[in-house]
Amino acid sequence: MKTTKFLLLGLLIIFLGCQKDSEISKLDDPQSSRLKIKNQVISVVPGFGLKTAPAETIGFEFTLIAEVDAPVVDGQTVQATHVEIVQNWAFVSYNMRGSQQLGAIDIIDIANPAQPVILHSIQFDDKDVNTVGWRNGHIVIAGQDIEGAFYGFYSIDDETLEIHRLQSYSAMSMVVKDNHIHVVSGDTGGLTMIDPDGTEDFLYFSDARSVAVNDEVYVLTTESISVVNGDNISIDPGYIQYASKAELSLSYEYLFAALNRGGVHIFDLEDLSLFQVIDRPVTPEGMDDEDFVTNSVSYNEPLLFVGNGGAGIMVSGKSDLFKTDPQFVTYGYFDFDGPLSTNFVKSEGNYVFVATGLGGLKILTIQEIPDDNDCVWSSETAFGGSEQGGGTAWWYYIDNTGKSQHPIYAGQQLIEGAYIEINSINGSEYVEMIIELGDKLVLQPGDETVKIQGYNEGELPSSRPPSGTFTTYKGDQLTVVIPWYPYYVVHLDVKVCNEP
Repeated sequence: MKTTKFLLLGLLIIFLGCQKDSEISKLDDPQSSRLKIKNQVISVVPGFGLKTAPAETIGFEFTLIAEVDAPVVDGQTVQATHVEIVQNWAFVSYNMRGSQQLGAIDIIDIANPAQPVILHSIQFDDKDVNTVGWRNGHIVIAGQDIEGAFYGFYSIDDETLEIHRLQSYSAMSMVVKDNHIHVVSGDTGGLTMIDPDGTEDFLYFSDARSVAVNDEVYVLTTESISVVNGDNISIDPGYIQYASKAELSLSYEYLFAALNRGGVHIFDLEDLSLFQVIDRPVTPEGMDDEDFVTNSVSYNEPLLFVGNGGAGIMVSGKSDLFKTDPQFVTYGYFDFDGPLSTNFVKSEGNYVFVATGLGGLKILTIQEIPDDNDCVWSSETAFGGSEQGGGTAWWYYIDNTGKSQHPIYAGQQLIEGAYIEINSINGSEYVEMIIELGDKLVLQPGDETVKIQGYNEGELPSSRPPSGTFTTYKGDQLTVVIPWYPYYVVHLDVKVCNEP
């Protein structure tokens, strides 16, 4: 996601927006006051599930451009379910929580990032709209009504809806690609594929939840991710919640799966091997575990946005630090003045759309921040301390009977701006140790990148202690409360910024 990419997308929008068969110019939304311009910078901060502050500067700024209140249909507030971006429009679908079927579609003009406009709003007093797309001048919808699952084509020009029935009770997910429609209906349904001539091809899948399409077709069920060509990835049957939203998403490299209790599983598309798992958020004390699960995922290179239910939107990214073993690093959560329960996130171009259920839709833009501090990162072992240890291998230790602040050395070099501070806790036999990495260090990925060993008088070793013998603390937190000792050895696994 580079600045040049945004420019090309803008040129593409201008070009495609002129095509005759793709015109939406009707400005007739009686609820246009539902869209409120905000222009508020949104921070990414530590939140649910995070142990420490973000280790890296993200390099992007996020601005909440507008909020769109959920429509009121037949006196009831419906909830946002899906966003599909087509050319310079965002199509937003809505359904009704519970057994009643009510739905809506908003068409939002996003050609001007600073001034989105609701062009058209369509309401259905007898249908849930669970997902939406666009094909040949028609809005494609899928969802459920009193008769069960359906997909259909809505014409803006004459305001007509052509309905086609699907097996099962509800259509859960849909992809419109190259004039082909792929839609899955859950429980007793499966995958229905509709070609440009309207011919349907049905494949049974038990309890299908999501579909993703590139050169292959991927179907998520409660037990597997199946590729229509025959490959299969088994998943833990305990991951997917009953009747909940779970989702697949694709990039040219990866298949992303939002698996509710299972968090996000990332698979390498070359061989479908598991590349990385990002855990579901930690449930705050006193709250329900089932509300803090992963139900949506969207990749907009290099950023990964994850809808984590009651915890809100987690922001991750494919880190530039790990050239030989790239992986996704968690930065934090969008701070909308506190956590905001979300059920869907979609990012494309320089936009992020966040569906917050009854709270409606939030529209954010992404601006890349120029990096004035280019680094070549190298892996190093670091030690904190003012005293040099003995033996042939280099190391440092902290004498806790003197000053409270101590430098950090990495690769035997003093790191400017990095230090360890130890603060006494009044009336306690414990201390608070704060490890400040500064601008030149970040922790390597891993669960035990911070290792601390305390020593009493006469116990300090004469040579560097092996990292496996550290027992006072092992983990990845940079602020810890540990027992008081007169001496500490602090061993860190870090990446060091070296100027090119």
